[in-house]
Amino acid sequence: MTENAMTSAKKVLILTATMGNGHNACAKAMEKALLARGAEVKIIDYLEAFAPKRIAWVVNKGYSLSLAHFLRIYNVSYRYMEKHKLDLRFKSGYMQNVAQSGVEPLMREIYTFRPDVIFCTNIYPAMAITDLRMAADIPAKVYHPLLDYTINVGYESCIGIDYFNLVNEDYTEESLRLGYRQEQLLYYGLSSDPKFRVPMDKLQVREQLGMAKDLFTVIVLFGGGQWGGGYRIFRQVVRALEGAPAQIIMLNGRNEKSKKKIDKDIARGIYRDLKIVNVGFTDKVDVYMAAADAIVTKLGGMGASECINRQLPIVAAKKLLAENELENVGYLGEKGAILTYSSQKELAEALTKLRTDEAFRKGIRAAQKQLSRDGITGLAEHILAQPDAVYPDTMPALEGLKKRVAAAVKAAYRKQHGKKN
Repeated sequence: MTENAMTSAKKVLILTATMGNGHNACAKAMEKALLARGAEVKIIDYLEAFAPKRIAWVVNKGYSLSLAHFLRIYNVSYRYMEKHKLDLRFKSGYMQNVAQSGVEPLMREIYTFRPDVIFCTNIYPAMAITDLRMAADIPAKVYHPLLDYTINVGYESCIGIDYFNLVNEDYTEESLRLGYRQEQLLYYGLSSDPKFRVPMDKLQVREQLGMAKDLFTVIVLFGGGQWGGGYRIFRQVVRALEGAPAQIIMLNGRNEKSKKKIDKDIARGIYRDLKIVNVGFTDKVDVYMAAADAIVTKLGGMGASECINRQLPIVAAKKLLAENELENVGYLGEKGAILTYSSQKELAEALTKLRTDEAFRKGIRAAQKQLSRDGITGLAEHILAQPDAVYPDTMPALEGLKKRVAAAVKAAYRKQHGKKN
């Protein structure tokens, strides 16, 4: 048996996947926190590195295409799967096929790098390790953080990890219902970059960005990922603020088409009554948020967490949301931490309320403060407190491993439902 030396740096393997930006943002934030504490860290995109190319494409690109063009079908399918979560645990199908597609190269990587801890930012590597542990030994401690304000479809099949990090104690009952044990549950909060919690002086930031210091300021953030409608949302915000003393920060992300359109509009003098700051891809989102009074955005869990940690009131476009994001809306709405809109009139009313009612704006920020937690720092310290992993001297047999894993998962499904082999 080989043990990682007690005097050496803790070794952490971070497994992510590019389904939207949140998983990679979490991976990078955790890497930064661990490196600052002396750990040895390796980040791998599970699907890009280990899954067949066609599966990686379907998951990474197909997810975005589904939300952009087939949102209604996606939401119907999601609601069905959520209703039957426990019936679908370990059931052979799309999610299990994706998870198991990379188990052999994943096992090779684990036994080559020999991490003390594996941190999975995406559901598929967490599911893959749950499956692998039915057929082989993985000595590392395995973590998976919740990245939404809801427990998504598929988490019922990740119960073989060691630690499941939740937003807060509100999610305990559902986690236990899905098969997790209390000792697996952590409560450090969503794992967004701690930089969104660093205080900044709003007026100084505006001055540094060349913005008006005394105008109500709204960010529009729909760039990149599956969102092709950023320009349309921007125009809705412009109409909602028409005649008001206000300025807009448009963060286009990697949506170059939207950025160029707005640049042309500005050059033509279309937005004379509003000051527009039109930004392409930037790694200073936290700084722009510090300059703003409100944000109009989608409601992915990580993006919402960044706004909440910055205590920036959110106005979410309810019609454009995927089902898991609608569940984020439900939870955060109950907590009084966000506003939503389904029409131009509702958007105008929400922004007017935020612009003119300081007490109302402070109430939302107070609700956000109650939800704000530094998930990355807490998790990083918990990870580094784990014992060194002890690995066998030889790697488990990889030939036929995928078949053995599939057979073990199938047996687990049959046992769960009382079916005979």
